[in-house]
Amino acid sequence: MILTGVVLTDYGAYRGRNEIDLSCAADRPVVLIGGRNGAGKTTMFEAVRLCLYGAAALGGGRGRRVGKRAYEGFLARRVHRDGRGAAGAGRTSVSVMFRFFHGGREAEYRVTRSWSTGTGGAGGGGGAGGVDERLDVGRRGPGEGGFAPLDAVERPHWQQFIEGIIPRGIMELFFFDGEKVARMAGGDGEGGEDGEGGGSGGGNEAIRESFRALLGIEQVEQLQADLEVNLARNLTGGGAALRGEFERVKGEKEESERGAARLRERLAQKMTECDAVCAQIEAAESKISRLGGGFVARREEARSDLAAARSEHEAACRRLRDMCSGALPFSLVPARLERLRGGILEDQDAQRRRAGQVMLDAGLDRVLARLDAGRFCADAGLDADGAEKAAQLVERVAGEERGGGGGGGSAEPPMGLSQSQAAGLLRIIDEAGAAATIRAVAEHAGAAASSAEKISRLESSLARVPRDDEIGPLVSAVGRLHAEEGRLRAEAAHIEERISSGAALRNHLNSKMRDILSRIYKKEGSERGAELTGRVQGVLEEYAGRLAAKKVRVLERHLLESARTLLHKRDLIGGVSIDPETFRVSLSRQGGGVLRRGDLSEGEKQMLATALLWALARTSGRALPFMIDTPLARLDRSHRDSMVERFLPAASHQVIVLSTDEEITEERRATLAPHLGRAYTIECDGNGEARCREGYFGAAGKEGERAVAAV
Repeated sequence: MILTGVVLTDYGAYRGRNEIDLSCAADRPVVLIGGRNGAGKTTMFEAVRLCLYGAAALGGGRGRRVGKRAYEGFLARRVHRDGRGAAGAGRTSVSVMFRFFHGGREAEYRVTRSWSTGTGGAGGGGGAGGVDERLDVGRRGPGEGGFAPLDAVERPHWQQFIEGIIPRGIMELFFFDGEKVARMAGGDGEGGEDGEGGGSGGGNEAIRESFRALLGIEQVEQLQADLEVNLARNLTGGGAALRGEFERVKGEKEESERGAARLRERLAQKMTECDAVCAQIEAAESKISRLGGGFVARREEARSDLAAARSEHEAACRRLRDMCSGALPFSLVPARLERLRGGILEDQDAQRRRAGQVMLDAGLDRVLARLDAGRFCADAGLDADGAEKAAQLVERVAGEERGGGGGGGSAEPPMGLSQSQAAGLLRIIDEAGAAATIRAVAEHAGAAASSAEKISRLESSLARVPRDDEIGPLVSAVGRLHAEEGRLRAEAAHIEERISSGAALRNHLNSKMRDILSRIYKKEGSERGAELTGRVQGVLEEYAGRLAAKKVRVLERHLLESARTLLHKRDLIGGVSIDPETFRVSLSRQGGGVLRRGDLSEGEKQMLATALLWALARTSGRALPFMIDTPLARLDRSHRDSMVERFLPAASHQVIVLSTDEEITEERRATLAPHLGRAYTIECDGNGEARCREGYFGAAGKEGERAVAAV
């Protein structure tokens, strides 16, 4: 998959239509987009995710979505407003174009999510009119012109089509920002600074969610080893008061855990019920689709179209019949028509010559008659001998004229056509051979075939339209099922909130128990500490023995390769292991021994988190582009250089980087130059409106600065 472009129209700080070309060559995979803080980089990053996933882009993982009200409020706040806070009159939209192989062929797709709001103030709430949102998906094949609607998939399923290409869980691996890396490196959860290995609680959850998405399997619950409790059970000797307090706190924790177990059972039950309702919805909607539910709304329109198509077909057929009853059949024998034309012309010529001969013969007969009467010779003063010679001369000349005058003598013409008959036949021959006649036949035949195909398609569509008494109950049932799904999800969300509250309480009790244990340990002495350490080692050995899943081993290998590529201390990490249940990452040194998280610098932690995201993306097997927002913000100089030199050119076949000029400096831009396909700078004017120009900061003037966004 290759992202080929993004279009922002009146979105956030971007006024009007702003189009950015993201296409790149295979040997230059990096697209660099620069901008100072607040210029609009994160807005663009957010817009791409929003365009593809809608409300799900704002959720918290596992396919959760924000509420409709919150989502509409978010969309309303993203409508561009001028300096006075007034929104534009048009629709706000985001379009993402990408090339993708689907069905064995490469095609380009355009996903557009647009919306408009009702009346609302500058505060950006939904307004009295709410939010009117629309999703459009277009497709065009190689060599085609504009994008055509995705007719291979029904409109209600366009969102599922997009998520089939780029699943939401997988998207988290390829579209991430510096803050996500910082959270994964921060280690806010268990297994913090003093925990074994290099893992962190905050990173564990991200790995778990991503691994579930790329494998598509249910993740088993993370095993939590309560080592402190187990150790405390076996303590003997002094500290009775402390042990009593410990037992009391432990009892509170156990009661909280039992309550959490009951809540998890209720949550599982609700989710099972919700899944069952979703299955019923899917089955009902599938049945509606099979019955042709999508045609019900278009039934009358289809009937009207069918009547018009039949009328067009009859008119085209009538015109063809009229032509067939005229000169058209003669066009099938053009060679014979030409021979007939020649014969008619020759016949007319012969008739003209014959008529002339008749007139000539009549004149000669009159002359001979006068000679025979003797008046001519008498008038000419000829004697009898002269008159006889004159008569012989005239008869000889007349005989020569009759014999050599042409025309076949007294033979009848071959056809004997009259002038009007000959003219009529020649007109028919000219009409039959005319190019206009052939074009007219082709046009009428094409119109007849097209209207016949349209009639067949409309009749097929109307045949699939179900009766109202068939589809009406199904539509009502789907509405009731959606309401039931909403109720179950609301109850599940309430249970999840209670589980989260219980987890916070147990974290507090755990902290309190650790404090009590710490005081107990001081009383028990070093011998008890050694015994407890041995037990911990046994648990860790058992923990390491569960790393058997194939994909986990692949992830370990990719993580080790990625970490060694990114860390400038090439010999720092000798091995990586990942627990398949807790997804805690354990590191070992090159020369042996455990590499603890506390042994890493802050920059190394972030590079390790980046390596983890890279390894997860490689393990997924998806050929998707990376889009990274401010990836170097929290790194020192050496690690920034490592990211620029080793990660960005090799991370994927397309890497889109949104950076400040302090992260990707002019020197680092020059390092990226052999891999740089395109470079842009986002600028923000005094009114807070963003625009995008070609070239990266100072390099823009060298490369020929020009606006690439219509703002």
